[in-house]
Amino acid sequence: MALAVGKLYKQGAGIYHMRLLAGKSGLHRLVKWVHIVEDEEATLFLHGGELVFTAGIRSRTKENWLLDYAKNLERAGVSAFVVNLGPHISSVPQEVIDFCEETEMPLFTIPWETRMVDMTRSFCEMILHTEEVETTMATCIKNILFQIGDANTHILQMERYGYLRNSTFCFVNVVPEEDTGADVPQLLERYGMYAEGIARNISELFIYFTYQNNLILVLVDYSDHEIRELADQLSRDLPRHCGGKIFLGISPNHLGIMNQIPNFHRALETGRLAKRQKQEVLFYDDLDFSKVLLSVQDKSVLEDYYSKFLGKIERYDFQNGTDYLGFLKVYLENNASPGLVAEKEFIHRNTVNNTLRKIEKITGADLSLLENKVKCVLGFWIRDLL
Repeated sequence: MALAVGKLYKQGAGIYHMRLLAGKSGLHRLVKWVHIVEDEEATLFLHGGELVFTAGIRSRTKENWLLDYAKNLERAGVSAFVVNLGPHISSVPQEVIDFCEETEMPLFTIPWETRMVDMTRSFCEMILHTEEVETTMATCIKNILFQIGDANTHILQMERYGYLRNSTFCFVNVVPEEDTGADVPQLLERYGMYAEGIARNISELFIYFTYQNNLILVLVDYSDHEIRELADQLSRDLPRHCGGKIFLGISPNHLGIMNQIPNFHRALETGRLAKRQKQEVLFYDDLDFSKVLLSVQDKSVLEDYYSKFLGKIERYDFQNGTDYLGFLKVYLENNASPGLVAEKEFIHRNTVNNTLRKIEKITGADLSLLENKVKCVLGFWIRDLL
């Protein structure tokens, strides 16, 4: 949780005569804290996400030091930096401006008369206030979703900051791949910070929190088009910038804060389905019959249905080292045509028919009947959800 560079710039331009020299496309970057760093080697101790100030006090000790300084900041993951023009730095070299433009790292200047200590204090206060508001909003929406406390009290608190009860809400479930090898909480925090920078470039009404090792993004008053564009960008850029592989499950964009509990669960289920099916982005609204299955609250009903039909084949395969379940899936995907299966699998048609008879013996069902074919298809859909 942090504050966008652009928002700090808007504040600093008027009061502190802050001027943008380069990196305009990076104004959406988030700032977690503010530091004054004069020693180039001190950049090694930065965590990333900072707004850094320098007056160039040590500038006479090395040629081209400001370019090396900027490169160190970029390697440290700094969000932006500010040069205090004066006796130590009279102007910013063009190569530094070009580097910041290329790397999309915002570069600012302030006049010598501006006190850096006043700016850093003001910016830190803004960051702390923003973090407090974001934490409060995340707590309120979770309390509403999990039915903790008085819902109307939570809604009134959210409305103070523009999250109106009649707003539209969309939930994005960011599901990381389990074998990333990274620390999941830290990974989710990186995802959340990066997603916030992108989302707040569209709208300020954005909340995120973690739930069951997933990251939940709450998009408020985003249009359907904006949601799809954001999903495309997240699926493309989150793994590239933060590491790991992700799957996105996206709920409908529904009106009214009190109608969001089912919507939240749709995002959870769609995210799990996206991971199971290896789909990078999956919208609940784009699902077909799976919507019906996802709406079943008692998952034991689905488990029981699967166990009594396809579950018999799965158990047989496990005990005998066969793959009749995989064969049945291929059979159904090829319009239940023995001829098409034989052609695709490069086997004789008699082999196909013999295998089908073995499956019929295991299940006790005649696969030539439409009713039993439907049971198989339904079973495979359930298997994807469990």
